[in-house]
Amino acid sequence: MNNKKQKIALFTVGLLMVVAIVSGLVLPYLQNRQLDTVSPGRLQQEQKITVPDFQFTDAEGNTLNFDSFKGKPVVINFWGTWCPWCVAEMGDFNKAAGEYGDDVNFIFLDADDTVEDVQNFLADNQYENITSYFDSLGHGCYMFGISSFPTTVYIDADGNLYDAAIGRTNYDSITSIVDAMLGK
Repeated sequence: MNNKKQKIALFTVGLLMVVAIVSGLVLPYLQNRQLDTVSPGRLQQEQKITVPDFQFTDAEGNTLNFDSFKGKPVVINFWGTWCPWCVAEMGDFNKAAGEYGDDVNFIFLDADDTVEDVQNFLADNQYENITSYFDSLGHGCYMFGISSFPTTVYIDADGNLYDAAIGRTNYDSITSIVDAMLGK
């Protein structure tokens, strides 16, 4: 009898591991592939959705308002150093942020790390084009309904929701959407 319970327990654990692997590896890949097949600006509607102001902090603890970033396109990436998909896309974001320079505001909102962890991560990987901000109070995550990391939100220069990507993104997807926002 005990042997039967062990077999059931092992089968259940094995099944849960397969589900976890599929959820963690395959689904983000499929979500990212769907982004490639949809034209940028898919969230633009007849009635535009204006992103309301919300607050977050910088590494020194200063409070910043989203509204101060309006006036040019904004890319908000919700991420964490503990998230393997977030870490994997940072090189592409670093490259894109460096290329767009002052034409686009990139906001990297860390949801759960310490300032020291984030600064060490960025320095260790030489991501000189990324400045991380902190959503310590969860205002941004709550407002955008973030339940999966990474999530990237694209906002046009007027502060209207333009596009979004759930899961890992890549350089080509980032630049395609940003170029569309810039009218290129």
